[in-house]
Amino acid sequence: MKRIDLTLRIILAFLFFGLLFLNLPVTGQEKPNVISAALPADVIQIVSVSCVPCHTSDGGVMSKSKLNLTEWANYSPEKQKEKAAKMYSELSKGAMPPKKAREKSPEKIPTMEQTAVIKKWSESFPSGTK
Repeated sequence: MKRIDLTLRIILAFLFFGLLFLNLPVTGQEKPNVISAALPADVIQIVSVSCVPCHTSDGGVMSKSKLNLTEWANYSPEKQKEKAAKMYSELSKGAMPPKKAREKSPEKIPTMEQTAVIKKWSESFPSGTK
């Protein structure tokens, strides 16, 4: 009886850890970039570091409700222009990334040059859109 109990525990442990490891990404393997086709390459380079950790479908409820980069391609041109302008505005006044994120990960803070790229991009939307 003890032998069956031990065998059962070992099998359950293997199943548990097997299922646990199935959900972990392989080292060096990242999630596919869900925003790559929707944004210019220079913008992707910036938002991948500074924005994507919070502003995608995997992000926090509040942050993705304000800007969800996973859904960018589904936004209307008007909404894209509005969101791009808001991104620049928040970056230029230092409101994004938020203070806690800046303190924890200063490498996420866009440089002045990167902020200028976002500005140029936000101004590139056709004037017919809002």
